[in-house]
Amino acid sequence: MSTMKFDRYRVSSRKDLLHFVADTLSGANLYTDIGKHPKEWIEELCIINGMLTGENLVAGIGIRMPPENDPDFQRLGENVFLYRGQKENSRGLWLSEQTKIHNSEMKLVPYTQWTHYRMGSWGTLSVNADFSDIPYETFLPENFEPKSKVVKNDKRPILFFEIPRNGGKALGVYAKGCNISTSRLYNPPSYRRTNLIGIEKVSSRNEMDRIIKLHEHGIHVPVVFGYYETPTEEFLFLKNVEGTDPSKFLDSKKERRIIIEQDAGMLAALCALGYRKIGFQSYDDKIFDGKNLYLIDTEEFDDLYFPENIDFRDLVLNPVERSKLDDFRSMQRDLFIQTLRDAIYEYRKTLLRNSDDMSLYVKKFYEKIGWKEPSRSEINKIITYPKNYITMSHHIGMMMEE
Repeated sequence: MSTMKFDRYRVSSRKDLLHFVADTLSGANLYTDIGKHPKEWIEELCIINGMLTGENLVAGIGIRMPPENDPDFQRLGENVFLYRGQKENSRGLWLSEQTKIHNSEMKLVPYTQWTHYRMGSWGTLSVNADFSDIPYETFLPENFEPKSKVVKNDKRPILFFEIPRNGGKALGVYAKGCNISTSRLYNPPSYRRTNLIGIEKVSSRNEMDRIIKLHEHGIHVPVVFGYYETPTEEFLFLKNVEGTDPSKFLDSKKERRIIIEQDAGMLAALCALGYRKIGFQSYDDKIFDGKNLYLIDTEEFDDLYFPENIDFRDLVLNPVERSKLDDFRSMQRDLFIQTLRDAIYEYRKTLLRNSDDMSLYVKKFYEKIGWKEPSRSEINKIITYPKNYITMSHHIGMMMEE
């Protein structure tokens, strides 16, 4: 499979760090409080920016002068200003300080020193090079949101909109935002201006990376249009997949065989990439178009090797010592087969209705992994279960409940 190539654009963020704080805390008095306590708020914003992006809040001192005559240059308090106007390089918080400098005659003269905090006013938009004919501005939130339909907005926003194409059918696009959750302090220390103690960001970019990897492994996934990323907002753009719930085809022997073969290949690809798909055996995240089975959502993925806690670095450090690597390969094969057995066990009353279906599933799994074709006895061992069999997903679920 060919590797996706992206055209990248630097774009203005429609929301900055202060928007994020205001939205998160519903702070009607945020800007007034910043005007009264600018130094304390700069320290607070440094903490929050670190939690959100992993980076410090950088200040520019004496690099450029603020747009003081611009009507969007807003005074928040004494020597504290906020700018969100058209001059992109000047957006952010501005703090002034009266000091003195030496002039050309080496005399001390009054001088206003300006400090500029950008607040995350820039972002990146990456567009799949296969769709370079679509203006990149199409994928900016301020442009697609007004014409979008909200599909979901619980954990993260998921929107749907269409892109007209000259001489062709309009393209359906799903815009999937990121999930940002916060934890709060019950009694924050006096030096803090907010009660935020932690920010967990489930990045949409991770889902895009998984989709690209699955595509490169020959699995049918939605086409990626692009990705919008700023410090406070993200959107992954995926092409709508035309198709139907795979369960509608299970009574057709021909279609069920296609689904079995491709589902087994999909599971094998996930194993090869080190993923465990929560609820893989349900059809909520799959679509079948009569020829191809698509995995349309890769959000609920876990590490296949959890909770083994494997030191992968230690396995390959010594080029002549193979015992640890051989032990890992043996364990890995057992883990893959266990994942295969779990899937077949869950599929017994739906996709895999008899031993022939199960055997086909095993053979296609082996073929995709690159193993030699299993013997009849090996297949029988895989598809035979004890009375009280427990899948790994159920086992992990029980551990989490304890």
